[in-house]
Amino acid sequence: MSETERAVSEAGLVYRIRRPSTPSSPPVLLLHGLGGDEDVMWVFEGVLPEGWIAVAPRGPFAAAEGGWSWTRAGKEHLSTLPEFNLAVEGLRFLLAGMRTDLGVREDTWVWMGFSQGAALAFAAAFASGIRPAGVVSLSGFLPEGFEAEALERRGQVPVYWGHGTQDDQVPVERARRDVARLREAGLDVTYCESDVGHKLGADCLRGLKAWFARDGAAPKPKSES
Repeated sequence: MSETERAVSEAGLVYRIRRPSTPSSPPVLLLHGLGGDEDVMWVFEGVLPEGWIAVAPRGPFAAAEGGWSWTRAGKEHLSTLPEFNLAVEGLRFLLAGMRTDLGVREDTWVWMGFSQGAALAFAAAFASGIRPAGVVSLSGFLPEGFEAEALERRGQVPVYWGHGTQDDQVPVERARRDVARLREAGLDVTYCESDVGHKLGADCLRGLKAWFARDGAAPKPKSES
């Protein structure tokens, strides 16, 4: 594992960072699920192309069962869009700090989240003023509350979605419905299912690595529409 360090953003978010190997290294934001922290997403480090910047923040709210959450509820449920507003603002400030610290523009980040972290990635990716280079949803869901127009404004954003058919926390039927909605809005969604529970199966892990090599290796900034 590459050497990492910990820091705290001006907005108070604790995060773990792997700094760039070169000035032009692309960045990925790693967002944990409910009950996680800034360490748990590093299990996916081997999927990332070599030399990438990686930043993994900790959710700002204590979770009921331990660990951290991206919403005040801090318990297992499929949070709605407004519940992520405070976390979205915290991440907005975090990425602004990364622009100052590392010279990395906000529109070059790939947002990669697991479960609740994936929902946060979508909430932030479709928020006004934030446009990512790509979104990765691992066992995630699209929060309720999006209007079709908001999704259509991000029609050029590539998405990778990996989901387990035996997922008992985010049912695969919900994932299929959300993927269909994103595709209807014009997004390029690469979707993978595995016969596993609330985790990423081996075949979808391989698919994610291939997606990064194809779509994520050199994210290009996109102008706001």
